[in-house]
Amino acid sequence: MNISFDMFINAFLMKISEFELLSLEIPDRTAIVDEYLKRAIADFRHVCQYDFVTTRNDETRQFDVEVEPEDVDELVGIISEGMVVQWLKPYVNKQELLENILNTRDFTTYSPAELLYRVRDTYEKARREYTNMIREYSYNHGDLTNLHI
Repeated sequence: MNISFDMFINAFLMKISEFELLSLEIPDRTAIVDEYLKRAIADFRHVCQYDFVTTRNDETRQFDVEVEPEDVDELVGIISEGMVVQWLKPYVNKQELLENILNTRDFTTYSPAELLYRVRDTYEKARREYTNMIREYSYNHGDLTNLHI
């Protein structure tokens, strides 16, 4: 079965609570979320047994690759988690947070330094989870006959 972009996007949107993203006009939101999808697939392409890079069809908004029905949920889970990582990445390097940290001497639990720490920690946890999901997928679906043992 072919997989629609919307399967990944809906799973991604269920994992975040970004009201600004949801309030954008549909074409703007689609462009942003599609970019998260592209980057998540780029990270996953080396171990994925399905080619989501060259089979991408932007007109029909689906991937023209036959995916086994039992693999769909796993793939959607992994790639949507990668989309969360891509969504979080700009928050880690947000200029306002960095400026506040560099200009403040008050490092209380409510300080901008603490906020940046929490954002960075959240990003790192999401990134680790995504990496672990990719590893798990490669262990479960990898072909060991190519190894030179």
